[in-house]
Amino acid sequence: IQGVVSLSSWKFESSHGHIIIRFQLDFFVFKMNVLFLHTNPYLCEIDNLIKDIVSNIKLKDVNVFEICYTDFKFYDITKVLKLRRYIRNNKIDIVHTYNYIDAYYVMKACKYMKTKVVYSSYFYHDELKGFNRSMHKYVLSHVDSIIFQTNVQKDRMISNYKLNPKKHYKLFHAFSSKRLDNAKYNSLRDEFFIDDFRYLIGTLGDFTPEHNVMNVMEMIRKLRRTGRNFTCLVAGEELDEYEEFYNDCRYYYIVQGLDNYITYVGRRADTTNFISQLDVFVYHSDTEAVALPVIEAMLCGTNVVVNDNEMIKEITFNGKYASLYKTDDPLDFASKTRDILNDLDDNAMIANVVKEECREVFSIEKHILGLKEIYSNVLNNKES
Repeated sequence: IQGVVSLSSWKFESSHGHIIIRFQLDFFVFKMNVLFLHTNPYLCEIDNLIKDIVSNIKLKDVNVFEICYTDFKFYDITKVLKLRRYIRNNKIDIVHTYNYIDAYYVMKACKYMKTKVVYSSYFYHDELKGFNRSMHKYVLSHVDSIIFQTNVQKDRMISNYKLNPKKHYKLFHAFSSKRLDNAKYNSLRDEFFIDDFRYLIGTLGDFTPEHNVMNVMEMIRKLRRTGRNFTCLVAGEELDEYEEFYNDCRYYYIVQGLDNYITYVGRRADTTNFISQLDVFVYHSDTEAVALPVIEAMLCGTNVVVNDNEMIKEITFNGKYASLYKTDDPLDFASKTRDILNDLDDNAMIANVVKEECREVFSIEKHILGLKEIYSNVLNNKES
């Protein structure tokens, strides 16, 4: 099998440009050309997924070359036409996209061609308005197949947009164990001058309505009353469109006097290094389609405390792999976090068992096999 992968490697810690990787696989009876396209520089998790897929392909089957475009704009028809020529010249069978805007323009580029378009959806995009909302609805209705991250997301999207459930699939996001184990180590305690006697708690996620950091702030206020010495590192970015969420958290932080317990560290590119050093990873999810930091924490062998909404229950297998607290209950959140800190040695051993089991469930090898089945069904017009 032959495929093509497009990586958008923008400046996070280093810049490698926008590249396409051609590789060959052996899990199909017939040859297939697949183009993975991702042009959103903000979603480093997607780039990591594509890199993880590529790293699990035999090196002798990999060739790398550059391509000049890095994103699509509705007014730049030349990029769409260039993509169309590329797809036609390389006889691409499937273009796999991870962004609805990419999917929209790929569908335009593939018009009147036999090339299929697959779109992996990571968001509900309820916030979209105007042309972007119309574009998103068009993609959902006309793309050949959608890969959802959870069954909760799949069921909601199919219901809201009246989609054909037999055309679409659920496939968990995956991580390469090798990449996780080889992540560069930089001491968080040294970086932020945290004493060894303090427990290290942390959360990861931008200040958005999908991931409401205020719940973590309220939990820290409750946990502080237990007299435990700890520092909670809050990693995430303040986004212009959600400025009020950041301002509310900052105001609460100041008024409640949490400066000795919470350290804001901004957006982190080294998520694996960050998560793996924590005694407890705490998280609150409101309306996310999938909580990738929670999955990564379980894979790193870090104790996880997270709220009990339906999506979280699905990725933690009803709390088998994490400690679940009652959503919007800061007292229960603090209690569950305190219970782990009170017996950290035993819970660390449990977290290590969770790591091994989750690395099977969310493995890149399993993900590749899932893609194989989906691609085969899409090309053969089979329904799930």
